Amino acid sequence: MKKNTLYYGDCLEVMEEFDERSVDLIYLDPPFNSKADYNIIFGTQRGDDDPDDLAQLTAFTDTWEWDADAQRRVDSIMSAIAHPAHRAMRAFKEIYPDGSGMLSYLSYMAERLAVMPRLLKNSGSIYLHCDPTASHYLKLIMDEVFGRKNFRNEIVWCYTGPSKASRYFPRKHDYLLFYTKSDEWVFNADRIKVPYIKRHTGRTSGIFKKAHTLSSQGKIPESWWTQFSPVGRIKAERLGYPTQKPLALLKRIITASSDQGGLVLDPFCGCGTTVEAAHQLKRDWIGIDISSYAIEVIRRERMKDMRIDLAGVPKDLKGAADFSARKPFDFEKWAVTRIRGFAPNTVQRGDGGIDGRALIFGAEQGNDLCIAQVKGGKPAIDALRAFANIIAGGKAAIGVFITLRRWDTPAVRQCIADAGTMKIGETAFNRLVMYSIDDHFRGLEPKLPPLAHPRTGKAFQAELTPQAPDERHSTPSTPA
Repeated sequence: MKKNTLYYGDCLEVMEEFDERSVDLIYLDPPFNSKADYNIIFGTQRGDDDPDDLAQLTAFTDTWEWDADAQRRVDSIMSAIAHPAHRAMRAFKEIYPDGSGMLSYLSYMAERLAVMPRLLKNSGSIYLHCDPTASHYLKLIMDEVFGRKNFRNEIVWCYTGPSKASRYFPRKHDYLLFYTKSDEWVFNADRIKVPYIKRHTGRTSGIFKKAHTLSSQGKIPESWWTQFSPVGRIKAERLGYPTQKPLALLKRIITASSDQGGLVLDPFCGCGTTVEAAHQLKRDWIGIDISSYAIEVIRRERMKDMRIDLAGVPKDLKGAADFSARKPFDFEKWAVTRIRGFAPNTVQRGDGGIDGRALIFGAEQGNDLCIAQVKGGKPAIDALRAFANIIAGGKAAIGVFITLRRWDTPAVRQCIADAGTMKIGETAFNRLVMYSIDDHFRGLEPKLPPLAHPRTGKAFQAELTPQAPDERHSTPSTPA
C-alpha cells in the first residue's frame, strides 16, 4: 500500500491488498447504472466551447449487462450468509431476476463496498456519489455494510443546465450518501462554514422591500448543495472526461471529513479530481481506476508537473510481457495509450481487430482516422497483412501495428512498402507503421502526423521526442 500512488486495476483486487484501518476518507464516484453511454470527446467542429457540436468517439459505457461474472457475484453473495450484503442481495433477487442489468450492477457494487469498512479508521468516513437511478438500492447496501446507525446524510447536489426533457422534469441532481465507520468520526465543521444570510423586511414609501445581510459567523451548509457548477461550465477544469466532478465539490468533502496528513482513497478515481483536491489540501491520497486511459489523463494532464508513482502498470518489458499474458484485454488498452492521441476501443470481442483510434489534426474528414492493433504474443505475418488490408480498404488513413518487442523482417518491410505513403503538408508518412512496447520503454515514439487531443480535438504541444526508426531503412532483426 503506497500513498500518493495511482493504481491501475480493478479496485476490488487492489483494495484487498491494503492495510486495515489505514484510510481516513473514502470518496467513490462509480459508474452509474443509468443505461447511458458516456463519450470521451474525440475532437470538435467549432472548438471545445461548443459542447453541442462534438465529434465524439465512445470510449466507455457504464451500461451493465448480465454475464457469467454477474451470475458468479450474485451466487457468491447469496450463498455467503456472513457477507454484509447478503440480506440486501436476497431482497434484490426478489425484485430483479437473474439476467437483469440492475442486479448485475448492484452485485458489482456490493462486492466492492463490502471490503471498504476494513480499510477505514474508526474515525473514518465514506461518501458514495450516485444518481437517482439506483441510489435507493445503494443506500440499502450501505445500510447493511456500514450499519444503519452510521448513516449521516443523504446530500443532494443540485445544478442546472440544458435538457432535452419534454415529458418529465429535467433530472439535475446527484446524491452523496455519507456514512461513518463509527460514532467517533472526524468532521471539521468550522472549516466548511458558509456565510449565514439574515433576512429582514423594511418599509419604504409604503412599499415593503426584502433585504439581507451576510453574517460573519457562518453556518454549516445544509444537505442540499447548489454552490457547485458542473465542470462543463468551468473551463479551467475541463478535461473532457465523462462524469468529471468539480474540484470545489471534492474540496468541501475532503476538508470536512479529514485532516491534513490524512489518507484519502478514491477507488474509481477517473480523471483524478479527488486526488488533485487531496493534494492541494495537503492530504495523502490513493487513486484506483480500471481504465489505463483514466490513469494517463491524471498523469499526463491533471498532475503533469508532479512525479506520480504508478502501480499495476508495467515498468519494463518483462513486466509488459507478464501483463499481456495475465490480462490481454487490459494490455491492449494500455499499449494503445502509449501513443499520445490514441483512445482505446472498449469492444473486446468482434472489434474487427481495431484496438484504438486517433484523429490526424487538421486533416479532412474521411482522411483523418488512425487505427491501431495490438499483438501481445508472437506476431504473425498473416495478421499484419490482414491489418494492412483494412487500411488499403479505405477504413483508415494510417494504421499502427503494436507488438511487444520490435519486429523487423523483410516480410514486415514488404507489407509497409505495399501499404504506401500519404502526405501531410510536405511530409510523407507510411500508411502502415510498426511500433513496439520495447520502443516505448526506450523513450521512442512512432513516426506519425500530428494527432488531435482525444478529448479537446486540439493539437498537442510540440515536444522534441525521439522517433522509432523508420522501418523502411532499419536493420533486420530476429522476430519476437
